[in-house]
This record gives sequence, structure tokens and C-alpha cells, in this order.
Amino acid sequence: MDQSAIAIIALTVGLPLVIMVWALGQFRKDSAGIKNGIPADAVVESIAETGTTISSPSVGPEAPVYRFGLLVTPPGGGAPYRAETTHAVPRLYVPMVMPGTRLGVKVDPTNPMRVVPDWNRLNAPALDATGDAAGAGAGARTVTMTFDGAPAGGGGLLAAGAGGWAGAAPTLSFDTNGVPSAGGVESLVGAVRGGTVPTIRGSAATTLATGTHGTAVITTAMPLGKTAGEINPAIDPSQAHDPVWIFTVEVALAGQAPFPAVFGHRVPSAKVGQIAPGVKLSVAVDPENQYQDVAIDWDKSPLVGVPA
Repeated sequence: MDQSAIAIIALTVGLPLVIMVWALGQFRKDSAGIKNGIPADAVVESIAETGTTISSPSVGPEAPVYRFGLLVTPPGGGAPYRAETTHAVPRLYVPMVMPGTRLGVKVDPTNPMRVVPDWNRLNAPALDATGDAAGAGAGARTVTMTFDGAPAGGGGLLAAGAGGWAGAAPTLSFDTNGVPSAGGVESLVGAVRGGTVPTIRGSAATTLATGTHGTAVITTAMPLGKTAGEINPAIDPSQAHDPVWIFTVEVALAGQAPFPAVFGHRVPSAKVGQIAPGVKLSVAVDPENQYQDVAIDWDKSPLVGVPA
């Protein structure tokens, strides 16, 4: 074999490897944490799959990598600007990240075009001019729920109480704006999927008929990985194949201060594409179990043209 043939073969074999090494280098540069990064706000304008997944302590196992087009509001205010970044998305958050999603980011103080997502601030309140979350501060409301397998009544899907499996039970905290702790949501969803936290086969129809009606804004929404029929074999057959999702919401009822709630609920297949953080729902709440017994009126939800 002559030397030219060897050179061509070597180039053919080696070029994809060079491209792969370069691409990984670019991804690591984009996705690495930014030293002394400055918190800022961004809105996802576009999101594209890269066909790559990674596993790491910061994003968890087999996290898909996406390329984002972001509209970034500079730290401290100013005219928004566009930036791109490639980053892995923890699987817990994949259903919640789409065009229009509000996302906290860290901005490189030496290069404002270099930004990375801050997953602790997914759909979190916008920062004020000082870099603090708007509405946060001394005296901020915090609501904490512990899910430990103790009985719960009504139409709720999750069981919560004060006894049972203390120390091992997932705990979910909500801040003053009704945004839940990300780690708590992940722990709760895992516990429900694994059967550690039992499901309650409640009736959304009963809650809608007898509960207090109001609205709720979605803060997180994640598919449970089960259908309504798997949760409750006695359900109407026309609804049996609808997926069940775990929701956290901020509820607003007439004459009451807003409060957070967490519950599992059937989502009609035709509505799945409309579920996202910030979407407003028509709901009914059982006053005796308002943090968990919430029913969504799918005939009226999502509420379009109604301020959140």
C-alpha cells in the first residue's frame, strides 16, 4: 500500500475523532460552572437536541444535552440581549424546559455572551436590581410538607402526615413565591414512583362538585410515568390511558392569601402539550386538605388571557 493511501485512510479515521474531541471541548466550556458568575434572568427562545447525554453529580444520570437560545436580562437591569449555550438538562426538568420558560442563569463577568443555566432558579421569581429574588426577604413565607405514608383524605393522590417513616420521608418546602425546592420535588416524585409514598385514589369530580373554586399557577409539573387506569382501575375507561402528572402550584382563592399545593392529577392527552410552569388553571380545593386535595377543571383549563 502506498503512502498516499495510508494518509487518506488515516485522515478518514482520524477526522471524526478530532471533531468529537473539539465538540466535547466546546460542550465542557459552555456547560462548566462560571467562576464568580453573576446571577441574571433569561427566557428560553429556542431549544434544540444535540443527541448527546452525560452523567455527572450536577445534572444526574443520562441527562440530555440541549443547545439553548436565550434572551438574557443583564444583571442589575438593562436592555436584554441574545446568547447561546449548550448545557445538560437534569431529566427531572426536561418536561418543564421549553420556549417561553423563565430561567435563572449565571453570566461570566468577563464575557456576557457566556452564560450557563442555574437549575435552582428554574421558573423562579425575577431578580431585582440588587440581585435578590423579587418579593423575597425577611419574614418570607415558607411552607414545608413531609410525605411519610400517613393517611390523607379527600381526592388527593399523595399521602402526607406527621408520623410514619420519620427521617426517610421526602420533605418539600415552598418559598414566599410558591416555588418548591428542586431537590424536594425530585425526592417526592421518586418516592411516589417507587411506592414509598402511597397514592390515594381520590375523586377529582367530588372535589370539583363540593370544593372551593379558584385558580392555580403551575410552578412544576412532571409526569409520574403511570396512567390514570394504573392508579385507579375503577376510573372511567375513556380516561384510563391519560397520564398522571405530579403538580406543584400556587393556589389563589377568594378572600385568602395565596398558598402552595402539591398533588397528582390526570392530564387529558390533548392537554399534555399545554402544561408548563406559569400556566394558569381553574381548580377546586378541599378546605380541609388544601395543600394536597386540589382538582383541576380540565373543561376550563388552561385559562387563556387571564393574568397569572
